[in-house]
Amino acid sequence: MHTILKGPSVTWIDIQDPQKEDIEYLQKEFNFHPLVLDQIIPPSWSTKVEVFPDHLLLILFFPSYNKEKRESRPRELDIIATKDILVTSHYNSIVPLKEVLHQCNLHKEEQAKWMAQGTGYLLHHLLHALWEDCSAKVNRIDQKLTRIEESMFQGKEREMLKEISIIKADIINFWKIVRPQKGIFTSLRDISGEFFGPQLTPYFSHMRNHWARVASSLLANKETIEALEDTNNALLSHKTNEIMKVLTMFSVVLLPLTLIAGIFSMNTKLLPITGMPNDFWILFGIMVTCALLTIGYFKKKKWL
Repeated sequence: MHTILKGPSVTWIDIQDPQKEDIEYLQKEFNFHPLVLDQIIPPSWSTKVEVFPDHLLLILFFPSYNKEKRESRPRELDIIATKDILVTSHYNSIVPLKEVLHQCNLHKEEQAKWMAQGTGYLLHHLLHALWEDCSAKVNRIDQKLTRIEESMFQGKEREMLKEISIIKADIINFWKIVRPQKGIFTSLRDISGEFFGPQLTPYFSHMRNHWARVASSLLANKETIEALEDTNNALLSHKTNEIMKVLTMFSVVLLPLTLIAGIFSMNTKLLPITGMPNDFWILFGIMVTCALLTIGYFKKKKWL
C-alpha cells in the first residue's frame, strides 16, 4: 500500500508493508536501478547507503519501544531519493515519519515549507524528526535511571534487581540499533553537497552531529546502568551480610545457653545445683550471666 503526496517541487511516495505491486509501480513510473528495488523486499538486516548517478538509496533502522515487553526493537526504513522524488518504505508504522507525512498532507504551510525546496530539505526534516524521537526515548531512559537510583537508596534494592536488568537490556538493544548508523550519516554528510547541493551540507553535517549526541547519551546511560547495578549489588550484599551477622550473633549467644540447658537435662544422679532450693533461678542466672558476658565481649571487639 502506498501513499503519494505531491508538493510544489517534490513528490513523496510512502509505502507501508511493501508488496510486489508497489515494486512494479516504482519500476514502471521511475527509472530506479534494479538493485535498488531489490533492496525493498524482503526486509534487510543491515544499514546501507548506495549512490547511483541520479538517485540515492538509504537503509536505516530506528528504535521502536514496546511498552508491554519494555524493550526497543528496530524498525527498518528504506529511502530512495532523487532530485524531486522521495520514496520511503517500511514494514511497520514509524510514528515520527507518519506525523511528518500527515503534517505535509494536512497543512499547506508545512508542505510549502518542506516540499518546495527539493528532496534534500524534506529528507533532512524527516531524519531530524526521527532523531528527535530517538532523543526523547533517551531522555526517558535518563528518567528511569534517576528513579532507579532514588529507589536504591530507599531500601528497595531487591525490587531494583529486575528493573535494572530490564533497563540494561533496553539500553543494549537501543545501542545495537543506533551504533551502525554512524557510517550512514557520515557518508550522507560527505555526499550531500554533490547530490543535493552545497547549501545542504551543513544540514546533513548537523544530522551527523545529532547521531553523535544520541550515541554519546546512550554510552553514558550504559555506563550509568552498569554502575547502578554494581552499587545495587553492593547494597544488597551489605544488607544480606548484616542479616547474616545478626543471625550469627544470636547463634553464638544462644550456644552456651543451649550447652548449659543440655547438661542439666541429663538424667544423672550427680548433677550439681539440681534439687537445691531455687535451683531454677540459679541456672537461669547462670544463663543470663553467660549471655551478658558474650554480648559484652562482642561489643568490646566492636562486632556489635
